[in-house]
Amino acid sequence: MNPYELDTKQLLSKFHTNKNGLSSKKAKRRLEEFGLNTIENEDKKNYIKEYLKQYIQFFAILLEVAALLSFIADHYVPDQGSDILGTAILAAVVINATFAFWQDYKADQAMEALLRLIPTLVNVKRDDEKVTLDASKLVPGDILIIEEGDKIAADAVIIENSSLYINTSALNGESKPSRRESENKKVKLPLEAKNMIFAGTTAVSGSAIAVVTATAHATQFGKIATLTKNVKKTITPIQKEIIRITQILTLIAVMMGIVFFILGIFSDRNILIASIFALSLIVANVPEGLMPTITLALSMASQRMAKRNALIKNLDSVQTLGSATVICTDKTGTLTKNEMTLKEIYLSSGEKITIEGVGYETKGVFRYENSNDRSKIRLENLLYAGLLNSRATIENGNFFGDPTELSIVAAAKKMGLDPKNYKKISENPFTGERKMMSSLYTTDKNEQILYIKGAPEVILQRSSSYIDKNSSIQTLDQKEKEKIKEQLDIFENNAYRVLAIGINSNNSEDDIVFLGLVAIMDLPRAEVKEALVQCAEAGIRTMMLTGDNHKTAAAVAKKIGLKYDKIVTGEEIAKFTDTELEEILKDNDILFARMESNQKLKIATALQKNGEVVAMTGDGVNDAPSLKRADIGIAMGQSGTEVAKEAADMILLDDNFRSIVAAIEEGRTVYFNIKKFVTYILSSNVPEIVPYILQFFFKIPLPLSVIQILSIDLGSDMLPGLALGSEKPEANIMKRPPVGKNEKILDWEVFKRGYFFIGLIEAAAAMAAFISFLLLHGWEYGVVDLNDPLLHRQAMTMTLLGAVTCQLFNAWTMRSWEYSAFSIGWNTNKLLLIAMGIEILWIWMLLNVESVQMIFNTAYVPMGDLWILLPFPIILFVSHELYKYRIRKKKNL
Repeated sequence: MNPYELDTKQLLSKFHTNKNGLSSKKAKRRLEEFGLNTIENEDKKNYIKEYLKQYIQFFAILLEVAALLSFIADHYVPDQGSDILGTAILAAVVINATFAFWQDYKADQAMEALLRLIPTLVNVKRDDEKVTLDASKLVPGDILIIEEGDKIAADAVIIENSSLYINTSALNGESKPSRRESENKKVKLPLEAKNMIFAGTTAVSGSAIAVVTATAHATQFGKIATLTKNVKKTITPIQKEIIRITQILTLIAVMMGIVFFILGIFSDRNILIASIFALSLIVANVPEGLMPTITLALSMASQRMAKRNALIKNLDSVQTLGSATVICTDKTGTLTKNEMTLKEIYLSSGEKITIEGVGYETKGVFRYENSNDRSKIRLENLLYAGLLNSRATIENGNFFGDPTELSIVAAAKKMGLDPKNYKKISENPFTGERKMMSSLYTTDKNEQILYIKGAPEVILQRSSSYIDKNSSIQTLDQKEKEKIKEQLDIFENNAYRVLAIGINSNNSEDDIVFLGLVAIMDLPRAEVKEALVQCAEAGIRTMMLTGDNHKTAAAVAKKIGLKYDKIVTGEEIAKFTDTELEEILKDNDILFARMESNQKLKIATALQKNGEVVAMTGDGVNDAPSLKRADIGIAMGQSGTEVAKEAADMILLDDNFRSIVAAIEEGRTVYFNIKKFVTYILSSNVPEIVPYILQFFFKIPLPLSVIQILSIDLGSDMLPGLALGSEKPEANIMKRPPVGKNEKILDWEVFKRGYFFIGLIEAAAAMAAFISFLLLHGWEYGVVDLNDPLLHRQAMTMTLLGAVTCQLFNAWTMRSWEYSAFSIGWNTNKLLLIAMGIEILWIWMLLNVESVQMIFNTAYVPMGDLWILLPFPIILFVSHELYKYRIRKKKNL
């Protein structure tokens, strides 16, 4: 039998203990047997090693090789700026490694948050004495003494109880204190046992004595911690795509290097010249600015999300949001306001009252149906009964107590009721068994009245009379009971939580005078309905997971416009095999009712096996494994536990479903923005590569130096690329389907536009500027070594300007993947305007500032020669706009 099913004698016998506690010797032996009461994390990481690991990642190695090749090139052909290029590449490697390490370090804090919830000192009985000891020394069989405010350090079964209430939010996210009982009951799960207390929870009020039954990893808390640790986070789509991009670009760079090395050998070049040329080509093919630009773009997107109440912890998750195909969301606080509001009242005399106002507002209007001149007095009597039979209070805008009771107190205050003439004598608290609460008062007339509230079915069963329209007490016959039950069904089918209220002058919870029903609701957020429509248009399925019964779940879904195919309860989930669950989720949108937090992990895993990208919300410790498993774990910022927040990828600062949708919109925007600036950056690779190839095969001077490639990759491309990464969402972004798992950023369209369309125009511009300038200044084809170093630097400057000026126009036309640049507005991206200004300043410095000229091997070019640059940027802009026009026409956009 489970420990919570045993009576006290059996329990003490099972754990070989007694009410006087364990002896010191026995406790010492058990400590050796069971170990310390601590939840150990996996072996402590050596963070120096973890940091160094970042330098052996694929992209890091690629850049490191490029830097090494730059230093080799500088050794054999000095004074070309290759050493500066190598240094800059290594700086980019350090920045990326440091940032990636920091993200991993933050992820490790989830387990630390779990450990912080365990107290350090506890009170126990040892050798028939009360002693205080370190919580890590607790062992099964210890007699644990719990007082109000204590954090509980182990799982234990209560043997003596004095109105103990515990806060179980650390385990299940429920903020309402849970009353503990001494009686053993048969339940299916330990967490349902009311005579148990659990590690990681807190004693809110009362006291108890309990027998420790589990410590460390054997506790419910420890099992969750172990499960969280063992759940492996799946690699994000953006991580996969970055790996893929680097692999493809590396392959292209290496293949080109090998091909041209072989061609160099066969063209009678010596091995040294062929090797340096091949190395230069490899360096030219590596987009050194790509990874820093992606990192910065994701960072800026996360800042925009924060302004929309979505705090991103893991930058890779920004883009993953754009791929989300399913949102599994809690109800309370996310789809609803998490403020209980008393909206309707049904008096036993037949009146129905609607109350305006939401939450715990103390001002509102009462609207009556079927009323008479005595209705207000009967309503006041009912609200007085609810107000007095409550522990909740509202004082100066501050709220104390249970949310349901607060809603009744708020309604009473709207009526202006003042309980000062009533004096409380005693209270019979609410228990799960009784399902009711009563409080005895004396009035200023020395009358004793018992006020009662509770579950309607319980109060109705105990009621023998009711107040009619004439304010007379009448017998509550079956016909009247049926009328009340009809109204109860109406309330429940409309997602109300219903309580019945009555009174008695005999200080008895039997023969109650029934006063009426109060209908309380956690109101749906007004903006949720529109957000759900937006999700549907965006091809995203939304599934609600709630602990409420199926009637309430269905009624809330109806109110917010959430469509579903069937309702599945937590009990049914527990019976499904993994395959059965996957099959059900494949073709159906499910409304999950009576859900337990630990079942979310099973749902997330099943959806992922079906190929879905899952966004999952949660707030309790028990949600941590599912948040970690989901592609996007979303914790509640206001109601969430620290453990949930640590395990999640994103935190909703306002606990609002609308903020999830806003974050998905940003995630999709990031995907297309990255696509834009990858195309933008790759297009500049072509005018870096082509001059080397042409110089290899034709008798022309070197058109571009390696340091000038650096000025493009890490200089002129970075700011415009970042500006493209900060573009706002396009008009139809949430009417497109989710970005598929198999969709690639670096696809044929990116290659086609980057390398074979825009890139070729830029290469033509660069080489036309170079050759035209030389020809205009008396150069003849075949002269490779120019006698005038200034002329050569001026010609290389023209090559550089040919690529850079085209990139200026490329940034403007690349602002939208499909729509016209003119439709966006020239001033809607302030960062791009700043980038353009800096680019123009950069061009001026290349032409006029001597120190810059020395570093980048450029020279002043007379204005009369710069006209050569004009045609190509215009050709690039117009041709790409016409290309996008054809796409729109084809897609009927």
